Amino acid sequence: MSLRDRVKKALSKPSPYGVDIDISSYIIEEPQVFERSVEESVESKIGMRPSISQYLQLGQMALYKLIEKSLEKYGVKVVPLRVAIEKFDLARDLAWRLVDPDTDKYTALTYLYGGELGYFVYVSPEVKVPTPIYTCLVLRAERRAMLAHNVVYVDYGAEAHVVTGCTIPHGVKGGLHVGISEFYVGRDARLTFSMIHSWAEGLHVRPRTAAKVAEGGEYVSYYMIYSPVSSIQLFPRTILDMGAKLYAASVIAGRVQGNYDIGTKAQLEGTGSSAELVSRVVAFEDSKIYARGYIEGLAPESRGHIECLGLLASPNAEISSIPIVTSRNPQSILSHEAAIGIIAREEIEYLESKGFTEDEAKSIIIRGFMNIEAPGLPDMVKAQVKRLIDHIARAGVQL
Repeated sequence: MSLRDRVKKALSKPSPYGVDIDISSYIIEEPQVFERSVEESVESKIGMRPSISQYLQLGQMALYKLIEKSLEKYGVKVVPLRVAIEKFDLARDLAWRLVDPDTDKYTALTYLYGGELGYFVYVSPEVKVPTPIYTCLVLRAERRAMLAHNVVYVDYGAEAHVVTGCTIPHGVKGGLHVGISEFYVGRDARLTFSMIHSWAEGLHVRPRTAAKVAEGGEYVSYYMIYSPVSSIQLFPRTILDMGAKLYAASVIAGRVQGNYDIGTKAQLEGTGSSAELVSRVVAFEDSKIYARGYIEGLAPESRGHIECLGLLASPNAEISSIPIVTSRNPQSILSHEAAIGIIAREEIEYLESKGFTEDEAKSIIIRGFMNIEAPGLPDMVKAQVKRLIDHIARAGVQL
């Protein structure tokens, strides 16, 4: 059976995790690519202006502008993947290498009908990119499917920050977003990737991500979702070679009746590789959250740790913490901790004794709980994360 036939068959293949949905009920527009300035007025709830993005995708329309001279002189490429596949052998070689297009119905849909929209980022060897590379994806119309395929390659000895914001305009309440992302971190290179999701009720979100970190490389991933969503399911996988490092942080604020199934998997394949998976989960209203973490120790002197902490902020909410550590090498050291609790009355009373109201006390506790100091985040991202955590804390006490 040919690859295309296998992928067509996978259109009916559900994910092993998360809510299954009927993908045939969504409209897929014709993919389009435009090379022009990204200055369109797009209302964004993520605090990142589209005008500063090197790549902007509005539904199935990709827009990109010429790279600023400060990036171009380093040999950094930021173009739609569709354009990169046409022009560069490297892009053709990397696309769909880490994520199989027949993984499930969502990868199959993107492979067959996505038109290879999404961004391609290449950073030349030993380049330290001085400014974050911004991308923005907006699902702009009701009952539409937005399909994106992203490939990032940070070559040996290089360093880069990629920041992606995903959102939806006010008034759009139903749709499907699928994002396929493949990240390659070269030998002794470093990639920091930050993704902030701001969706809405009625949205189904299905990212599919894989990363490969070469010898001595480092990959830092920071993910945040703070909005209502009908369902979201993601379980990114990272493969680590000798001496490679992964730090993955997830901040999840569940809202309304949303179903959130979010996790991270690390495969420690190289001697001395390491992974730390950290998550902070707060469940409001009637949300259900499944927080997964999986580390597989395959090599000697490899180390891994999972820390998953949950806070139930509503009697109708539900959190399931699912940490898994599997060792296939006697010299691999793995550990995990998981805890789920509520806002303790004594903590509120202590803060009240310091002059805070009950709502202020709850807000302070939620804010402190959700704060994670992820290493290497750009200052702009840190400021935005702080603002969003403040918003979550304030809004949470009013629910």
